[in-house]
Order: sequence, then structure tokens, then C-alpha cells
Amino acid sequence: MKKILIMGGNQFVGKAIAKEFLEKGYKVYALNRGTRKNLDAVIHLKCDRNKVEDLEQVLKNIYVDAIIDVSGYTQSEVKIIQNIMKNRFSQYIFISSASIYNNISSYPVNEDDFVGENNIWGDYAKNKFLAESEIINNSKLFGFKYTIFRPFYIYGIGNNHNRENYIFSRIKYDLPIYLPNKGENIVQFGYIDDLVNAILLSIDNELYFDEIFNISGDECISFNKFVEICGKVMGKKVNIKFINTSDKIKARDWFPFRDIHLFGDISKIRKRGFKNQYSLFDGLKKVYDYNEKNKMITKPILNKLENI
Repeated sequence: MKKILIMGGNQFVGKAIAKEFLEKGYKVYALNRGTRKNLDAVIHLKCDRNKVEDLEQVLKNIYVDAIIDVSGYTQSEVKIIQNIMKNRFSQYIFISSASIYNNISSYPVNEDDFVGENNIWGDYAKNKFLAESEIINNSKLFGFKYTIFRPFYIYGIGNNHNRENYIFSRIKYDLPIYLPNKGENIVQFGYIDDLVNAILLSIDNELYFDEIFNISGDECISFNKFVEICGKVMGKKVNIKFINTSDKIKARDWFPFRDIHLFGDISKIRKRGFKNQYSLFDGLKKVYDYNEKNKMITKPILNKLENI
């Protein structure tokens, strides 16, 4: 039986990974602080990954085929786990972020474009970039293979970010969708199940060893179009209004996305055998139906910008 260790594993992306690998017959360890419920069949390792002595104790005598790191956000975090698990894993799969692309003059971005500290995304992007660098360096030092995924916006059932549900709630309660500027920035969404399938495909697969991949859906669309698709999914008309951003009014004050382009070329991973199973409409329909059935689309709290 193959074994994996998920760093995280009890929220959205990590939980979806755990569920799929359990169904495929893997023995699944999930290391997290236990602040949320883990899946019943998961072997829960309760620990704060930043506490070295505790981490050493809880991982003692554990050997796995791969570590899938969902909760790694800093250089220090990946260094600690790789050092402790040295010679006890073969492949390190890291969920990074497309936010690390910086100073981009043309789109779509590809894996060879410039990455590094990005003022728009702050420390999050900087730390993801540094974590990637640490993984690549340590792979040579410790003798493991790495696979790095750079998702764009991830959506799906269980999303802990109020993104697609933000749009659903406003449409359901006949409230306008306020988009920054003209809503023309181009973005890319990937359904959670497609990301999980890419991770599954990469396990013990030489085509994915020591490689970095953009991963997202096939469609690149404007925020305007995204909102319109949400409306079609719900069978309702949408009311879109625009707010001009400035130094005093920033998109993140009310809008759950950055007011920038964020889309990329995913041809590299396609050439390794990956194929998206969900169109954006189909994925959003699945999320909407689930959230509506489970009474998760509640009336939104109005923002102070509503009266602009």
C-alpha cells in the first residue's frame, strides 16, 4: 500500500486530496493542528508544523512515498519538514501559487516567466517563491524528487475563501455585483477536483519529477464574464456595477479577488497527460447546487461602499 503525508489535510484543498487518495487505496497521514475535523479514515498527526521537537516526535518512524504540502507558506516551514523526514520520502509535491509571477509584460504567463517578490500579493507571494527555491535546493541536498504546482484561482465545493459564493449570494438576493474599474481584468479558475487529479497523476511519475507546472482551468475570462456565468448557472439575471479604484478605495476593500490579470499557459502540464474534466460552467453549477442544497448561500452583509 502506498502512503502519503499531507501537510494540512483538513480544509478545502487538503481535504479534497485526502478524500481522493483514500478512495484510491492509499494510506493517508494528515499533519495539522486539529482545529478542524479530519476525515475519519485519515491518520491524523496532531501537531503545529513550526514546532520542531513536537514534529520530530509525531513523525518518528513514519515513512511515506510522497509528502503533499498544502499548508507550507514559508521557506522555514518546508525546510523543517524536509530535514525531519530526510530519507523517509521519495517525492515532495508542493502547492505553490501563480501569485509569484511578477513584472509580467505579456500574458498568459508560463513557467519560465519571472517570479519573485510581488508587491500586489505581499508576503504571501514572496514566501511562496522562497519556499519553492528552498525545495529545489533541498531536493539535491536530500536526494528527493519534487513537483511544484502553481494554481491560479481555485474554486469548488468546500472553498474556505468567500469567492464564488460571494457572487452567488449577491445574485440570489438581487444585489448588484460591484466590480473594480470596468471588470475587464482576465482571470483563470481551476476546479478543485481537477487540481487533485493532477496531483494524483504526478505521484511516482517521472514526467512530473523536478518540474514546475501551471495548473488551472482551460478558460481565461474577464470578471464581467465570470459573473455572467454565475448568473446563468443560477438562472438569474445579474446586475453589474462598477467602482473606480483609487488610493482610498481598493478592490480588496470589498471584492474577493485582486484587481489584476491572473491567467497562464497550461500547455506544459497538458503535454504530461493532464486534462481538465470540468468546464467553468459545469464546475460552478456543481458548487452552486451543493451550496444551495446545504443552505450555504446566505444573505450577504452589506459593505460600507454599497452606497457609492
